[in-house]
Amino acid sequence: MPETVETADDIRTIRYKIESIEATQHLLLRERAPQLLSEIVKLFEGTDKMVEVYLALDPARSQADVVEYLRASGVRVSQPTVSRRMVTLEREGLIEKVGVGARGLLWGKKEVVEKVLRLSDHLLGRQR
Repeated sequence: MPETVETADDIRTIRYKIESIEATQHLLLRERAPQLLSEIVKLFEGTDKMVEVYLALDPARSQADVVEYLRASGVRVSQPTVSRRMVTLEREGLIEKVGVGARGLLWGKKEVVEKVLRLSDHLLGRQR
C-alpha cells in the first residue's frame, strides 16, 4: 500500500509521542535510580550465570546465540540455564524481544535500563 502524506504525518506524530513517553520514563527512573539499582542488583546476586547471560545480550542475540557466545567465552552453561535466566530477566523488565533472526527471536537489553541505570557498567564493575 503506498504511503500517503497523511500516513507519513501520522507515523511522525506517533514517533514524537513515543519519544515523549520515553523521556518521561527516563525522568521517573532517574528519580528512583539508586533504589531501583539496589533492588535489581539483588536479583543478580546468588543466581548462577545471571550476570553472564545479561551481559551477553549486547548486541541483541537469540537464546541459541547467547549459549554459543558464552561457551566460546569459556563460560560453562547449558541451554536450559540460559533459557531460565532469560525468562527471569524478561519478567523483571530488564530485557525484551527486539526482532527475529535466523536462529529465532532476538533479545536485547531494555534501553531505558541501560541508559538511565547503566546496569551493564554496574555489573561489570562488580565482576572485577
